[in-house]
Amino acid sequence: MTDKKLFGTDGIRGIAGEFPLDKQFITIIGNCSAYYLKKIFAVKKAIIGWDTRESSEWIAKLLINSFIKNGFNIYCAEVFTTGGIAFLCKKNNAVGIVVSASHNPYQYNGIKFLSPAGVKISVETEEEIEKLIFSNKKIKVDKTACGKIVPYKHEAEKIYFDFLTERLKEICSSFPIDSLSLVVDCGNGATSMLVPKLFKKIFSKVRFININPNGKNINKNCGALYPEVIKRELNNDEIGIVFDGDADRVIFVDEKKNIRDGDYIIGILANEYKKNKKLKNSLVVVSVMSNLGLLKFLWSKNIKVIQCPVGDKYVSEYLSQYGGNLGGEQAGHIVLYDLLQTGDGVLTAFEVIKTMLVNKKKLYQLCSIFKKYPQIIKNVETQLKPPIEKIFDKKLLCDLEKKIDGRIVLRYSGTEPLFRIMVEGKNKISVEKTANFLANKFLEYVNSCR
Repeated sequence: MTDKKLFGTDGIRGIAGEFPLDKQFITIIGNCSAYYLKKIFAVKKAIIGWDTRESSEWIAKLLINSFIKNGFNIYCAEVFTTGGIAFLCKKNNAVGIVVSASHNPYQYNGIKFLSPAGVKISVETEEEIEKLIFSNKKIKVDKTACGKIVPYKHEAEKIYFDFLTERLKEICSSFPIDSLSLVVDCGNGATSMLVPKLFKKIFSKVRFININPNGKNINKNCGALYPEVIKRELNNDEIGIVFDGDADRVIFVDEKKNIRDGDYIIGILANEYKKNKKLKNSLVVVSVMSNLGLLKFLWSKNIKVIQCPVGDKYVSEYLSQYGGNLGGEQAGHIVLYDLLQTGDGVLTAFEVIKTMLVNKKKLYQLCSIFKKYPQIIKNVETQLKPPIEKIFDKKLLCDLEKKIDGRIVLRYSGTEPLFRIMVEGKNKISVEKTANFLANKFLEYVNSCR
């Protein structure tokens, strides 16, 4: 493997206009990716969608040109969610291209590739594409086999909406869906146009915030990273649903104005699936960041817990490997593997609503099944990323975990220049002190390297 690294936990990501997302290099990425994806998947159809940041469309056009030159017919869904593109790939036996930096600020952007199975391409495939990119090998293009652009926006919406509404249709006539009052924060992202159209067809009591993207306001003090914004908007007995820029994640705020992240969603759905004997192999896949409170709850229900690295593509890989159908991350990426092999916040929202209706319970009641341990996630900005084991030895970390009666997870962000520290334990003050200690120790080491 080359020591150069393009792909992180969620595709290629960076500041738009700068390497690796400058125009010349995007063309190289497009040519090499198109060549390799056509070779391994033996398809000539690709579906592309993007989010609302100002750089997304020009990046998409460069990729479209590369894929067309390599013989692909490009079905252009325009502004669309990652989960929606994943579903369309599976439906049409096509590779997928999503231009989005998900939860990042507008200055960032990213490129994700999906397989015809509707799942993000594997790490091995990413590595092979990287080797090709950095090999300086000239990709031979058959000029007689150019593809074409196919407008696909309206058809894509219909196919995706039909899939989603099917999840609720079977129970809408039997349960009081009109009793639900929803407020939806679209984060000025990809759901800003899609979700209002969809939700208004189904729910009579629903309103929307942050649905006016201008290219620079995606995720800006709104969306999944800022659930406290929708919390202030809620009236009595309303439920908040919060998406990020490409809607591959979702966060809820319940009727009591409690923020409910992916750990609660996993707990609710695992409990429901187990009760109805729909939890395959009685297992759930979660990332290493999931709260100890959730893990203990799942164990108490005789549910096997399998932990994976951060990133919903790893959740999908582990579900495939172990034969499960439910997994996810605290950040709100939930994979409902039997329905779709990639995280889809809109699909997840529908599944939670369905669980509420079937059980005739409010969201806060469903979430009362377990209590979280006090947990802090501390982010330290860093351009340097030295091996973590050089800074923190195992004995030190084990001693600290015993002291707080909890867990410590240290990792670098795969999409941003950040060192992430997660500490959880029974006592909030001890957790905070430990997180601060680890952050200071990291900064001391990094500063000594300069």
